[in-house]
Amino acid sequence: MNNLNFADPIEEDSMKKQPAEEATLREIFDLMQNWIEESRNPETSVINYLAPQELSEKLDFGLRREGGGNEMMIEEVKQYLTYAVRTANPAYLNQLFGGFGFPGFVGELITALTNTSMYTYEVAPVATLMEKALIEKMLTFTGWRQGEGIFTSGGSQSNLYAMLLARNATFSEVKTQGITALPKLAVLVSERSHFSLLKAANTIGIGHNGVVKVKTDERGKMRGAAVAQALEETIKKGMVPFMICSTAGTTETGSFDSIDEITELAENHGLWHHVDGSWGGSLILSDKYQPFFKGLERADSFTWNPHKLMSIPLTCSAFMAKEKGIMRKEIQSNNADYIYHDYDNSEFDTGPSSLSCGRRVDSLKLWLSWNYWGEEGYRERVEKCMQLADYATEKVKESAELELMFSTESLNVNFRFVVPEGENADEFNKRLRYELVQKGLAMVNYCTLEAGLSIRLVLLNPDLNPEDIDRFFDRFIATGRLLLQKTL
Repeated sequence: MNNLNFADPIEEDSMKKQPAEEATLREIFDLMQNWIEESRNPETSVINYLAPQELSEKLDFGLRREGGGNEMMIEEVKQYLTYAVRTANPAYLNQLFGGFGFPGFVGELITALTNTSMYTYEVAPVATLMEKALIEKMLTFTGWRQGEGIFTSGGSQSNLYAMLLARNATFSEVKTQGITALPKLAVLVSERSHFSLLKAANTIGIGHNGVVKVKTDERGKMRGAAVAQALEETIKKGMVPFMICSTAGTTETGSFDSIDEITELAENHGLWHHVDGSWGGSLILSDKYQPFFKGLERADSFTWNPHKLMSIPLTCSAFMAKEKGIMRKEIQSNNADYIYHDYDNSEFDTGPSSLSCGRRVDSLKLWLSWNYWGEEGYRERVEKCMQLADYATEKVKESAELELMFSTESLNVNFRFVVPEGENADEFNKRLRYELVQKGLAMVNYCTLEAGLSIRLVLLNPDLNPEDIDRFFDRFIATGRLLLQKTL
């Protein structure tokens, strides 16, 4: 042991690395800047698509025994960027995120640079106070007089928080005794609710059969009368409901459940009412769309994902509960004194309210973005997205080659290419969509509605303009015509 000498070689190696790292960092920042500029160019392909086998042959995914240093790292960054999907491209209309938010991007860089965890104030003082301020601000939009919240890994985890708290608040012994002594539990959700609720039910031990799917009306909304009927039927089956989950913006059609009607039922039956605003929650920033959220002030919890409509890099999700103190009460464990200490500022520690131990800083990117655009700026941005959705809807209605598949309520425009009689419309539109992706012309997704397969166009990037929408439909229709010629 006396012969070991660590200091000299490490110090020498470190001195050699610094200039090389600085030069490498400058080159990588240049690559990033070019990639952002190219991505914003509407003529740039949204993806250089290769099938998995082709991509595996094109790039080396092996992990090396001997390191390749800075030069190899630069080449690997170039390769990654070459084949990465350009989610900031105007033709990226695929998932419930997209665009490029400069302040959020800066926030992500600084978050990685400072590299800390959110469990205690001690190791994340600024981020802790930022998160606290953001949650307090976001709570003001709910109409609750008090409340609390936490940033989570995404909407799925936020919904898990809701179901766990609802169960534990209803059955106080379950936190210590487990679920074995409980009756057969049930959660009522919209038939168009997010699949994360099934995962949450599996996680907390009630299983998929404990999730009762309530029929929606012709506009995709879960209404009070349907919930009342489902409640009655569920109780008759010997199940014990403890939670109703409304959706503020369904993933397929952007529909908003009747929160006010459902809140009334939840109160009358003593049930926890959660509102999943993962997709449509950010519309609450505009007074114009307050009717969507009528009744939220009487609900028990709310999921809000800023990464879906507020130009924030993935992921940024907030879970909020109306009862202050319930999260720490129902989640905290008492055997982690190696992290949580009794010190002057321990009341600021967020870890006891978190389902995870380590938790990344997601507050900085939202904090910087909120102060960059301001509340008024965000109002304008979400209203512009709604205007773009209206514009796209009118484009569909005006075209003889397209048909609207569902009434547009918010940010989802559901449509498809009209095919001749005898042609399978579902398969044709699916092929059309894949043709666009493989050629890098556009990325747009599809879903299955009662009327059949629908192309689902989501408008969440406020940097888009009507010209971008026109370009998308021009490419969609042109590709459909070519595909129709090949088919016929």
